[in-house]
Amino acid sequence: MIALLEPLARMPGVEFVLLISHDGVPIAHVHRAADPIHEDSLAALAAAWLNDIGAAVAPLGWHAPVRACLRAARGTLVLRRSESACLVVCLGRETSPEDVRLSMDGTLARIERAKHGRGQAASLPPAPIPYRQGSTPVEEGLSPTSRSGQPPGN
Repeated sequence: MIALLEPLARMPGVEFVLLISHDGVPIAHVHRAADPIHEDSLAALAAAWLNDIGAAVAPLGWHAPVRACLRAARGTLVLRRSESACLVVCLGRETSPEDVRLSMDGTLARIERAKHGRGQAASLPPAPIPYRQGSTPVEEGLSPTSRSGQPPGN
């Protein structure tokens, strides 16, 4: 998981990248600075903030937001929600959230692909047309005599 986050963390202006679950549990993190981050606290706060935004707009009939930005004096916190996790990126003062939008989308797409790739190896999804084992091929509406090479009606 860290290998998927490292290209995003190496971008100019990105201070750290944190992958969290929807309920605020940190999954993986990468940061360049020597200062330790409190990923447990940040993960819980970021997930709660994103869930509160979703609860606030739910009565309006809108979908839950998939991206949120919080600008502050020291930098910007950008959150991007996917089907299975949330990506949290902290940017420096000089970096715009739009600078990392495409990279965050790509990183989450790779994470989702990796997650679904492991799940498909364990069990295959059901086929769109069911397959019956042990049945003989039968053409509907034809009698057995017409299949044996005799003309119909004989």
